[in-house]
Amino acid sequence: MTGLGTSTAGDLGVPDLGALGIPGFGLPGSGTPGSSAPSLGRSLAVDAGDLVIDERTGGPAMVEGLDALAQALVLTVETQLGSDRINTGFGFDRLAVGRYALGVHARKEYIKMELVRCLSADRRVTDVREVFFQDDPRFDELRPGLDSAAQERIVEATRSGRAYTAFAILETVAGDTLTLESGGRLE
Repeated sequence: MTGLGTSTAGDLGVPDLGALGIPGFGLPGSGTPGSSAPSLGRSLAVDAGDLVIDERTGGPAMVEGLDALAQALVLTVETQLGSDRINTGFGFDRLAVGRYALGVHARKEYIKMELVRCLSADRRVTDVREVFFQDDPRFDELRPGLDSAAQERIVEATRSGRAYTAFAILETVAGDTLTLESGGRLE
């Protein structure tokens, strides 16, 4: 699975599988002084694996709060399970998805379980509320303004192209809700 992005729980548009979105700065739970919410961390900013340079200072850019958590979860899902020699339990096992001759339903269930496992391993995540795909009825429930013809086109395009997007809605220790989106092909 590649192309993990983030959005808020109410913003589930038709995804751009190649895009990576990071939520805006200044969101609650960033651990700013005077805030009673737990910190979600601080990290160097990266873009497609490369460090981002802060144009004002000329040094490396930083991310905080939900941005730092989202960036860490992107790294978790994009890292193959077992490839980190120090922490072999870190990452997402994408190779097992195509290893067995299972149907699409079984592969989707495996992806759901694997996303819950790897996302909930981060101590800043208190609960992975749900994981669903864009061709599931739950996707339609969260987008009530979409007419049935458009919903059917999304489902048909997803199933015929075998390009599935999974959405994971999770709770953070700061009480924020974060929706992550990850897409790939089920071959």
